[in-house]
Amino acid sequence: MKRQKSYLFKNTVFKEGDKSAKTIFSGPGELEVGPAPEFEGSPETLNPEEMFVAAINNCLMTTFFYFVRKLNVEILSYYSDGEGQVEKQADGFRFTNVEVRAKVTLKQQELAEKVRELGDLAEKYCLVSRSVACPVHYELEVKTRGG
Repeated sequence: MKRQKSYLFKNTVFKEGDKSAKTIFSGPGELEVGPAPEFEGSPETLNPEEMFVAAINNCLMTTFFYFVRKLNVEILSYYSDGEGQVEKQADGFRFTNVEVRAKVTLKQQELAEKVRELGDLAEKYCLVSRSVACPVHYELEVKTRGG
């Protein structure tokens, strides 16, 4: 019988008195967190809604680069914007859609179609976007240097 792999990811959240809450991550350390300004929070702190969209955006990028490394494709630059739509539903607020728009610059035009296919694989296999209830759309624009 083959044993399933399991991974555990942890962080700590704490708040003291009227101070901003903080989250401690194992890698980057401590970050101030709080509600989004739309929910009476401060624009100075990182909020769960932004972290949710950022987790999807980052996961799509790292999954894309996993496939890029496998095929040894040279990417000159990668840039992406993530945007999550929150709507009030009968049972409360929820994310109803997340859009990630990425732009990739290549050295070689002949690799453009292959890189688009790698974007499709990233969209299909991104762990975080596969784990959420709302639809996630990944749009990848590919161009070559000077074009």
